[in-house]
Amino acid sequence: MSVRLGIFFLAWACAQIQITASDLPSAGTTYIVSQSRPQPGIDFTATGPNYTWDFSQLPSDTQLTIAWKHVWEAPQYTFSCGNASLQALLLKIADSFPSPGGISIRDIYAFLRKGTSALTVQGIGASVNGLPLTPCYQDPDEVYVLPLTYGQNDSTTFWLRFSFPAPVGGGTITLAQRGYRLHRVDGYGPTQTPYTQKVCLRLRQDVHQKDTLYYNGIPLQQRDSSYTEFQWLAQEEGVPLLRVQGNWSGMGGAFVPVLIQYKNTLSPTALLGGGSSVRITPNPTQGSLWVSPPHGRYLIRNLLGQMVAEGEVSPEGQIRLPAHLSEGVYFLRLTQNSQTTWHRFWLIR
Repeated sequence: MSVRLGIFFLAWACAQIQITASDLPSAGTTYIVSQSRPQPGIDFTATGPNYTWDFSQLPSDTQLTIAWKHVWEAPQYTFSCGNASLQALLLKIADSFPSPGGISIRDIYAFLRKGTSALTVQGIGASVNGLPLTPCYQDPDEVYVLPLTYGQNDSTTFWLRFSFPAPVGGGTITLAQRGYRLHRVDGYGPTQTPYTQKVCLRLRQDVHQKDTLYYNGIPLQQRDSSYTEFQWLAQEEGVPLLRVQGNWSGMGGAFVPVLIQYKNTLSPTALLGGGSSVRITPNPTQGSLWVSPPHGRYLIRNLLGQMVAEGEVSPEGQIRLPAHLSEGVYFLRLTQNSQTTWHRFWLIR
């Protein structure tokens, strides 16, 4: 441990903090986050009072820009789900999302409201088959119960249900999401990431969620989308210094990270080198990835680091994923013109 880091840990060894609405994003703010892979020896579950976390060895495989927008920056969604409030926020979730039955879902936004007692998802905006829809939660989803303090335990519920005409054959398609969150602030202490060193609160959220697809009121598909998420939050940082999402491998099993993101300052072009730009779509995917620019050699690894596929990108830019791959998160290593980039993607079946 360096002298500088040791002094930092000693100076803040007994400090406790509180996270309030002023420490969370506001409309018009933008953040850079790096995405990483699991590393041997890093335990994301360990926690407690005055606990020291060292995540400084996490690599930066890819980077994302997260922009929190004003409601008027997406006019088709303005004043939806109570967004007339000055505390309303828009957060883009994805450019597109694969879905069954020829349904095209694009430009997906979350509508949020920030108050002194909670940061709440009020609704979702999406272009479904070219038609902008803005379904509002019947029971809004409390992402944070504020203020966050060590030892805090809360339970919140959420419910979203909306319908739209089927693209072919007539009838009505309904999507429903119902679940609850268990919020536990189970640790605090000095935390080091590749980005910075700060005193953090550790928030654990166990999200129990079921998504159901109906056609004319008949359930066609139900998915258990439950997960556990750990967040390390510091004052005045806007977004978590580190966010890790994953699942547990069986009854009492180990935690398996699916998503690892930490706040950073490098630009995406700086990470890729020379101002180059590589796009991988769609994400999530149902079986094929499209690479832009369309060339290069690829290698795919699972969460355990095992190679599951490799080959050349087709001239059209397509990568066909092996049919035997199970649903889950994978890492794509792409080499183009002696330049290597990593990309995380989610395969759904």
